[in-house]
Amino acid sequence: MKKFLFALVAAVLLMSGVSMAQVWTFQGNFAEHRGPHGVVVTPDGKIWVGYYYYSDTLVTATGDSIPVKPLWVYNEDGTLDKKITFLTVDGVTDTIRDSCRGLSLDNNGNVMFTNWFRLWRIDYKTGEALGKWIDPDSSSLTEAGVDDNGFSYITNVVQKGRPIYILDEDFALYSYVQDSSFSISRSIVVTKDGKDVYLGRIYGGSAGNGIVAYHSDDGPDGTYAPVDTLQKRIWAQCLDWDRQGLLWVGSYWDIGPNDLGGWYGLDPTQNFGIVDTVGHNMNSSWVGPPLPGTYYSPRGAAWSLDGKTMYTADFDGGWISKWTNPNPKGPGSPIIAVSVDELTGKTLPSDFSLGQNYPNPFNPTTTIPYTLKKSGLVQLNIYNLNGQLVKTLINQQMAPGSYKATFNGANLSSGIYYYKLTVDGRVFTKKMMLVK
Repeated sequence: MKKFLFALVAAVLLMSGVSMAQVWTFQGNFAEHRGPHGVVVTPDGKIWVGYYYYSDTLVTATGDSIPVKPLWVYNEDGTLDKKITFLTVDGVTDTIRDSCRGLSLDNNGNVMFTNWFRLWRIDYKTGEALGKWIDPDSSSLTEAGVDDNGFSYITNVVQKGRPIYILDEDFALYSYVQDSSFSISRSIVVTKDGKDVYLGRIYGGSAGNGIVAYHSDDGPDGTYAPVDTLQKRIWAQCLDWDRQGLLWVGSYWDIGPNDLGGWYGLDPTQNFGIVDTVGHNMNSSWVGPPLPGTYYSPRGAAWSLDGKTMYTADFDGGWISKWTNPNPKGPGSPIIAVSVDELTGKTLPSDFSLGQNYPNPFNPTTTIPYTLKKSGLVQLNIYNLNGQLVKTLINQQMAPGSYKATFNGANLSSGIYYYKLTVDGRVFTKKMMLVK
């Protein structure tokens, strides 16, 4: 019913000549295992997922059970295409038992699989290994970035002065990106021409977090220098280019009160300003089960070939979520102002605000205030502690303004409840307590 109403309102506005911004709509969890740490969509439309924790068991010829961490390859309808448990290079076969630290694609659409201190290139059509590179320090590696000339860029999660290694198509060491600053990182992306390298930084301390940008006028044949640190308030856990040319950055859920937690689409043509978001990030102050369309800890994003379906890896949540958007944003889209809610640390676009209910605790009625800065499809729902819908207070198109909704809990038992405001698919949630 919700999808029908949204489509109906959108159609009416379109016919009347009024434009409405499209948003990512949560379609459900596509795959579930503990600790997803990478997701890509290959040129044949398959969805590849890697996990940090064990996700399968291998039974040996002697009947012994060995836990393994294979790559899972899915069809677009969610059915399993295959599992890749063994990789062979130069006659040596490895069983995938170490953790996935990231997935990306090379310039030919093959899968770049960071397997702890190994980097594999895997033929996306056959699932066979095409090459392997081993970190000289046998230390945990980041997700790799690849430019259009086939150069791979990768470094260690804990750098401690280690460089970003640049490898050629045969995985031979070609050059370095040097930087003496300390960094803890999980992901690297690079522009198609190889002139700009972006490294996500977390636990940056006084240096801040965000995305460290390096530039070389001659790409891998020149010398890279750090030129900027972008979006310092975002803990850049993962970096991924979408099909439209936005750089998506995912930020952790257990972050500082002034940092931005969530998934953000950054526009490189507008100094990497935020132009898009997806879902709603939880944080450490949250009590109760997650509501639909929420996530905890981003570890990678990927898009269907037409760019209208998005898959996000939630490490702490333990699932790959699926989202759709019939008209994804791209470079040149309006910048979104983002604020931090003082009570929860969650972030949301500032197109609307949700106030704390009053009185709180309440018995049996309470008032829920909210403000809209622009017109939109508004839903205000009440959920119990188990995430079950208790009451829908609002479900209609509304004009800008300040509003108050009244909730009566006379027929409910005492306890904690959640009220969720959804405006054009963007979500904000607060909790309240009924005491009888």
